[in-house]
Amino acid sequence: MLFAGRVKELGQLRGVLDQGAPQVVRVTGLRGAGKTSLVRRTLIDYPGLLHRCAPLPAPAQFKLLKDRIDGARSERGMPPAILDSGVDSGADWAGLFLAARSLAEAGERPFVLAIDDAHRLSEARARHTDAMLTAQHAPSDDLGTLHLVLIGSESGVSAEAAFAPHTVRTVRVGPLPFRTAATYLPGTRPEDRVRAYALFGGIPRVLAALDPSASVETNVRRVLLDPHGTLADVSAAWLEQDIQSPARYVAIMSALALGEGDWATVHAGVPDLTKSGQVAPYLNRLMELGLISSRRPLDATPRSRTTRYAVSDPLLSFWFRFVLPYRYGHGRDTESEYYARVVRPGLDVHIEGVFPIICRQHMIHDSIETLGSVAREHGSLWGRGCDLPVAGILTSGAAYYGVCHWDGPNRTEEPLGRIERNMRETRYGFGRERRLRLIFTGTTAPRRLQREVARRHDAQVIDADALLGN
Repeated sequence: MLFAGRVKELGQLRGVLDQGAPQVVRVTGLRGAGKTSLVRRTLIDYPGLLHRCAPLPAPAQFKLLKDRIDGARSERGMPPAILDSGVDSGADWAGLFLAARSLAEAGERPFVLAIDDAHRLSEARARHTDAMLTAQHAPSDDLGTLHLVLIGSESGVSAEAAFAPHTVRTVRVGPLPFRTAATYLPGTRPEDRVRAYALFGGIPRVLAALDPSASVETNVRRVLLDPHGTLADVSAAWLEQDIQSPARYVAIMSALALGEGDWATVHAGVPDLTKSGQVAPYLNRLMELGLISSRRPLDATPRSRTTRYAVSDPLLSFWFRFVLPYRYGHGRDTESEYYARVVRPGLDVHIEGVFPIICRQHMIHDSIETLGSVAREHGSLWGRGCDLPVAGILTSGAAYYGVCHWDGPNRTEEPLGRIERNMRETRYGFGRERRLRLIFTGTTAPRRLQREVARRHDAQVIDADALLGN
């Protein structure tokens, strides 16, 4: 698994583990995002132990964890932990976590016990939650501090309520943004890298399967369309690992793979659900797993129900939009024939839907290079005659409003005029001294547009070169 671009997440996790008092921290995110790699990298700087739970009954899991803790104790010249009984009881688990805590010497740095696939403890009904707290907070002059790191999906690891009244910190690990992922993507030109990100996204496990020296088409055929390809069944497999009956979940993912949508879009994607409210549990579960994200416009009122939903990574959108139909209904097409007949003609429409995500990422992480500051508020504006996919406030105090054209604006389009019309329909940013008009494009902007922008101090074109940092 490759590891890159996790400075923020490393800082968050280290900030928790540097605390002197015992801490519980959840590291959550969708599958393949690099949660375990993040913890493993962090533990280089801390005394600790990383243990992965096996899909076994609680007593067997208990024994495996005890063996790991006893191994760490043996390395320090300590005897094996002696527990009260040989059954899976709360007292056993408390004694086991006390044995882990004994690896931290009083007055020294805390010991970190990281448990990967922590959801397996809950699924096996292990009596571990209260035992963790008992071991962490038991008064002792001889024992140091024990930190607990639980790794898993948002809903797969113990929630804050289970540890009340003690605080649980959360570090979320998402897909890598475009510029960080670009190193691992196929393509030589900046626009090729943008195209590749729109297909393969930023999940580290996916990026590790790609061949950057080959073309985008070759990678699609090898790892996605080939039935034996590394990622041929990845999206369906991820769903099936977390959900027993995935049919309706797949239907929602397939509907949103065509582009960001509202509640009606989601409901229409599952035709056997007759009432709109019936879709809520399925949508909430997908958001818990990190597969779906939701957004509200920046100018939404507190009681507004205006929400849009989207697939959380471009690879998931591409898989449900193109790979799923090929895997289960392509007929006699070879991988090359299907790519030429279906994928290539549909790519621009697909990329047009993903391109605003890359543009918003630029404002969050990299706009200091193009605008001199980064966004302190970021998102989009829509409703009441306004639809701006990129908007926000910079740290400099300037408001910004942007439109996105993957293939560049055509001869009849007037991006600046579109921005002006949309700005008149919103109060967001009204009255600020500077209000910037931004035009994002995946190709070189037409000369007429470049000249028009050059005549203004409040407008700028940001193309694929700028998005990549060239």
